[in-house]
Amino acid sequence: MRECDVAVIGSGPGGYVAAIRAAQRGAKVICFEREHLGGVCLNVGCIPTKTLIYSANLYHKLQHAADYGLKADKVGYDLPALVARKNKVVGLNTGGIDGLFKAHGIEVIEGDARVVSRNVVRSGGEEVRAKAIILATGGRPAQLPGLELNGKTVIGSTDALELTELPEHIAVIGAGAIGAEFASLWHQFGAKITLIEAMPFVLPREDQDLSKRLGASFKKRGMDVRTGTKVAKLESLGKGVKLTLEGDKPGAVEADLVLVGIGLECNSEVISEMDGTPVERGSRGSIVVNERMESSVPGIYAIGDLINKTWLAHGASTEAITAATNATGGNRTMDYRVLPSCTFTTPEVASVGLTEEAAREEGIAVKTGQFLLSGLGRAYAMGETEGLVKIVGDAETDEVLGVHIMGAEAGELIGIGALAMRLEATVEALVETIHTHPTLAEALHEAAEDYYGESIHTRPRKR
Repeated sequence: MRECDVAVIGSGPGGYVAAIRAAQRGAKVICFEREHLGGVCLNVGCIPTKTLIYSANLYHKLQHAADYGLKADKVGYDLPALVARKNKVVGLNTGGIDGLFKAHGIEVIEGDARVVSRNVVRSGGEEVRAKAIILATGGRPAQLPGLELNGKTVIGSTDALELTELPEHIAVIGAGAIGAEFASLWHQFGAKITLIEAMPFVLPREDQDLSKRLGASFKKRGMDVRTGTKVAKLESLGKGVKLTLEGDKPGAVEADLVLVGIGLECNSEVISEMDGTPVERGSRGSIVVNERMESSVPGIYAIGDLINKTWLAHGASTEAITAATNATGGNRTMDYRVLPSCTFTTPEVASVGLTEEAAREEGIAVKTGQFLLSGLGRAYAMGETEGLVKIVGDAETDEVLGVHIMGAEAGELIGIGALAMRLEATVEALVETIHTHPTLAEALHEAAEDYYGESIHTRPRKR
């Protein structure tokens, strides 16, 4: 039986980061991967979707070139070429991981892997004994009874990335990050979109001020947004489907294609053959871990979508650093308080920390500051005036509790809020920080000033 210090199962943004960090800390590492280096994120998730979204946004701008004083006649798109470019970008990224693994002396074993005991991983006919095991097997698209994926008229996000012909009408079930991003992407390319969400708002996990504003933006752009609504029945129409809806916006919808984007199920089959003490399980088949990312079985760690906490690539990577550090003799804990997120719709929505609603539910007295991008010079220069920055603070101490951004480059700007929270900064510190002009980042400064009722470039608002 072969031996190593750390065995990592899965090579997504959690697994490959864990393998590299463990190797950096002097461990002999073996990584098991059943499909592709990079996992869901690099192959069928973050990178390919954002590649297509960038092209969609560029196409939309070119269609409105005259608004920027430019001429662009006969603007069109070639979906097969877009898919080919997406595949090229994916290949470049996965090739980079392969190079990093070789540079750090990390061995890769291809094939399905199972944990058979606290220290042993089996793949095919080969077994590896490890001092510590890090599980990073991710998740797969969740399915609802009656809405099972068939790869043709009812698809998940993986199938969606391979479309080489855009249907006329697409129904999207679920207005979380997956559903909202694909709805926005396809709508930019001209598809008719019906977006169906059981919760009262699109992006229901976000601050309600931003969720409501994004839903209104989608409707203004021409999407049929049906929140507070569920699919009661799905019928095949041969080349299309018929959805019967119930709830706030009931009725029948006929579409050429249905995307089911309701979240993930955890790939926890990795421990299905394990002998001895079982690993504690949670919802969606997840593995329960402590703040050190260690499971109920000492020496077995779990990260990423497998633990059903963030569904974020950078969340998985941060969990990976924590797990790998602890698996190699360190002592590190995971701090989810300052974990930012971004949904790459048009416009983008990004956040870190508590929403206003969550803070109040925790019994915290809060104050907020807001600023509309329509009051920002740089936003006008870019033609990107739609959006809002909102800061949630502790009314007693003025500590920043949350930052929420809707608008262009929100994903880039949210790092400012994350850093402020990491440093336990006050809203006053943001006010006293000089921001470059003209930039989008000035919106955070203005929102911080509004927190004190002193924003220069907005009218006083009712509180």
